[in-house]
Amino acid sequence: MSILLIQNWDIIHGKEEEYAKFITEVYIPETTGIGIISVGGFYVEVGFGPRVIAVHSVNEMGELLKALTDTTFKNLAKELRKYVYNLRRYVLEPTGAAQKGKYTIQKGVWKFNQYYDLRPGVKKSYAEFLVNEYIPAMEKIDYVKVTGGWNVVLGGFSEIIAEFTFADSIDIGRLLANEDFRKISLRLKNEYATNYMSRIIRCTERFDEPRWFKV
Repeated sequence: MSILLIQNWDIIHGKEEEYAKFITEVYIPETTGIGIISVGGFYVEVGFGPRVIAVHSVNEMGELLKALTDTTFKNLAKELRKYVYNLRRYVLEPTGAAQKGKYTIQKGVWKFNQYYDLRPGVKKSYAEFLVNEYIPAMEKIDYVKVTGGWNVVLGGFSEIIAEFTFADSIDIGRLLANEDFRKISLRLKNEYATNYMSRIIRCTERFDEPRWFKV
């Protein structure tokens, strides 16, 4: 299973070209060299920012901690701040209920992500609800894939992230209007979750390709 390093940022207006050159020619090759592998980038279309999401993967937590304390990464982070602002980082580990195997690069997809904390004292009942009711209900909807359940172990906006993947943005609208989804999500919010938020994000294939500037 993969450990993910998620980085969020906004690009400084007027520095888009310099940013793209730095990411392509310097940032990705050098982070790859210290073991932080780029597995995709996304742009937040609906929901809270920052707007750019860069996803990196390592095999285990020890590898990530070693890379983050490497001088190379520290220097890259300093250089990156010349082109971006609102830089945020958080580290995710899979819950095991949804995420199986390594997190791979995904192209041409859309995602609907849920972010929330757990209410006090519901951890056991929440785990049972997730495995026995929530995930099975989502898996019955043929146009959505449950592609991740994550615990946020460092940083971030919430304790838990649920990740759903779609081939088309229209299908996200279908999901949000789906009565079964609405019912199961209402139970999640009323019985188990607090500080609930969500985002709709679009795959940019690699975060060194700021295609949203051309849309």
